Amino acid sequence: MLGQDQRTEHFRQSMRRLASTVCVISCKRGGERYGITVTSVTPLSFSPISILACVNKTTSISAPLKDVGRYCINVLRASQADVSNSFSGGLPPKERFDVGKWAEMDGIPYLPDAQASLFCEIDQAISYATHDIIIGGVTAAHFAPDIAPLIYQNGSYAVAAPLALQKAG
Repeated sequence: MLGQDQRTEHFRQSMRRLASTVCVISCKRGGERYGITVTSVTPLSFSPISILACVNKTTSISAPLKDVGRYCINVLRASQADVSNSFSGGLPPKERFDVGKWAEMDGIPYLPDAQASLFCEIDQAISYATHDIIIGGVTAAHFAPDIAPLIYQNGSYAVAAPLALQKAG
């Protein structure tokens, strides 16, 4: 049987094999904007239209996000790795919004040129260990006509490409 450290490392290495779309969650409280890069975003339901995201409780966005309850999940384009880096600790929180072309809709910061922007209101926040599972009802969605999301896999950025499948024989 593996010890806790080995199980943790095996889990970490297993998750490096999971390709995920890169997103930035953004919100605004008291005139100050907050944002964080996440890959733990999953569509939840079409009825009601909802999505979930996992946010570490120690991040600068955690308390403001739960306080205001309104936010945007910005699905990044393959060309927006600089935005991802800025919001994943590459810049101090107050400088993160200097990277990218940010706008606001109903007081919520968002990237108009993102792959997609999902405006949400928190329906539930479930605490689990080090993270909060944020379940949001989607109130509006904008998307680009082309599909070119930024992907994160094995500790690096990647791009998605369609497979040309052929029938055997």
